[in-house]
Amino acid sequence: MAESIDHTEILHRLKNAVSGRIPVDPTLLASEATLADIGIDSFSLIELIFVVEEEFQIIIPLETSPVSTVHDILNAIALRIRERNQGLDSAK
Repeated sequence: MAESIDHTEILHRLKNAVSGRIPVDPTLLASEATLADIGIDSFSLIELIFVVEEEFQIIIPLETSPVSTVHDILNAIALRIRERNQGLDSAK
């Protein structure tokens, strides 16, 4: 079975990935933070999703995964990683 990834690891990788790439202070990325509170508007969210998709090699369809908090993003990432890993497992 493929390795799972927890929210702490995802958050750590997310902070590293956004550093210098989008106009958001990575230290403000905390699970309980709302996107509005840390200055992520709709344009920044699109940039953030591009960074996430590149860092984690996943696709986050925003139309089916509405997000308003960092926790929502972590959940979406974890779900997509699980789905990807299950797909890899079933291909073996």
